[in-house]
Amino acid sequence: DGAAVDQEGCYWVAMFEGQRLLRLHPDGHILQEVMLPVRCPTMPCFGGPDLRTLFITTARDKRPADELAAQPEAGGVLWMRVEVPGLAAHRVNF
Repeated sequence: DGAAVDQEGCYWVAMFEGQRLLRLHPDGHILQEVMLPVRCPTMPCFGGPDLRTLFITTARDKRPADELAAQPEAGGVLWMRVEVPGLAAHRVNF
């Protein structure tokens, strides 16, 4: 679904319906696969003072009741520490 880029140019992508997050090398091969406690991650985002905290939003809306019962963290924000910091956000003034 959504994605973010780290300082090595690697692409972190949320696999909606896939219950995981992938870190892809710039050439496209998988460097890391992180299994998540929810079926539908939606967007990774780097944060924290050192940009080494990766936040992952997750979906809850319109998910089946049995899935939500088995995955109480659905709809929440997950986080994990990573070795390679993310890129700083760029602000655009209109």
